[in-house]
Amino acid sequence: MATGGPNQTATPLPVQDYTPQKTYPSFSTIINQYINPAAYIGTQTTLTYGDVLGGYITSSNAAAQTVTLPTAALLVPQIQGAQGALPGIAPPPTGTGSAIRFFVSANGTATATVAAGTGGTFAAGSTATIVGGQIKEFLLVVTDKGSLTGTPAYTVYSLGTSTQ
Repeated sequence: MATGGPNQTATPLPVQDYTPQKTYPSFSTIINQYINPAAYIGTQTTLTYGDVLGGYITSSNAAAQTVTLPTAALLVPQIQGAQGALPGIAPPPTGTGSAIRFFVSANGTATATVAAGTGGTFAAGSTATIVGGQIKEFLLVVTDKGSLTGTPAYTVYSLGTSTQ
């Protein structure tokens, strides 16, 4: 008769079951993401890759503001995993599918519109406009990491809006 965990078989000496019995969701979600807010005032703003990777951009303006994401050539090489393997970690061979999430907040009374930089696009059906007093979450997915035969590219998806 076998004893021990659910993954054991009947053997003369039971095999110790080291299958994890409990999961820790905080280690696999955005909960532990490092946030470095970037704040802008003005009608036209071009973000740096540090702003986007920082995870939280605020627009505080009384008039409509356009917030333009960095070009794919500047942003894609900065996304962890999109440029190749880290020591001991193997990303997908092409680097495509690497993704980051970020938030844009319209703190002013006017709207903020997020625009893709050169080499970037918004997915069909994704809304890039944030009404004053709301926060929108975006998912930026690398669609081409760039190589000798291609150029870096990304697609942005709008994930939802919340009221501040």
